Amino acid sequence: MMVQIDTFIWVTLAAVFISIFTYLLLPGFARRLKRNGIVGKDLHKHSKPRIAERGGIILMLSFAVFISIVYFLTRDVLALYALAVSLAFGLYGLWDDMKQSGKYQKLLVSTAIAIGALVLSGFPGLVWIPLLILLIAVSNIFNLFAGFNGLEIGCSSIVSFFFALSCLLLGKTEAFYLSFGVFFILIAFLAHNKYPAKIFPGNVGTLLIGGFFSSLALYYNLFVVLIPLLSIYILDVVLKGWSAGYFSRSEKIPTMVNGDGTLVSGGDYLSLPRFILRFKSLTEKKLVSLVWKLEIAVGGLTLFLVILGTA
Repeated sequence: MMVQIDTFIWVTLAAVFISIFTYLLLPGFARRLKRNGIVGKDLHKHSKPRIAERGGIILMLSFAVFISIVYFLTRDVLALYALAVSLAFGLYGLWDDMKQSGKYQKLLVSTAIAIGALVLSGFPGLVWIPLLILLIAVSNIFNLFAGFNGLEIGCSSIVSFFFALSCLLLGKTEAFYLSFGVFFILIAFLAHNKYPAKIFPGNVGTLLIGGFFSSLALYYNLFVVLIPLLSIYILDVVLKGWSAGYFSRSEKIPTMVNGDGTLVSGGDYLSLPRFILRFKSLTEKKLVSLVWKLEIAVGGLTLFLVILGTA
């Protein structure tokens, strides 16, 4: 299906408008969160400032409005499906932010949402097990790849950009509209989340993003595109699991801050950023910038492979 110019113009206008709305709404929301004590410690600063948490609530609102507009313009059920799965994971993330649920509770809730997504998708039961694993993994992997100012939101925006272009080349028009608009929304959030961060997305934001991309990948059978785009996310998870297991981060020595602001990876616990720090001490801003560049390279390679496949 080809992109209709008039629909594309309306989608672009909606994306720009909602991204401006997101950008303008976040500062006041951050102040409200701080007044109510909903804050997280910024570990990679000497002063360990308290930063507003759960900014993903605004992302959830922005996603809901934008996806609803796309449905109004296209009448494609994909939009409603993406909205339902995204909000389910986002609300689960909000619950996790408030209750600090255990690892088995998280797995149980993720599995329940993934089963619901599979039922709504209409896929036959014979392929449920591999798809269920993919849904749970992808929806949660955005939540795991975090911890530095702008890391998760910046990389998510890059993934969204290259995923949108890939969908366009593959003729997945509605998936293109949705991911294209989400790119704008994430960039607006990044303006307040990049170094030095004024607000964190929280689990509500990262799981919302994971639910969004996993819903598009499932509905349009695009895991073959999304998985390569998540290569550095997967590498990060592998390093964590190999070095320390997947559920014991709080027990490990945290990344330390030198007097000049550069970071040093402490202990044996590894993630992709901490692995990079083993070779070179970098400031938080430069470290995140380097990871963004790696994700851009991965996105460019994935897009090249999509072009080859459609040529």
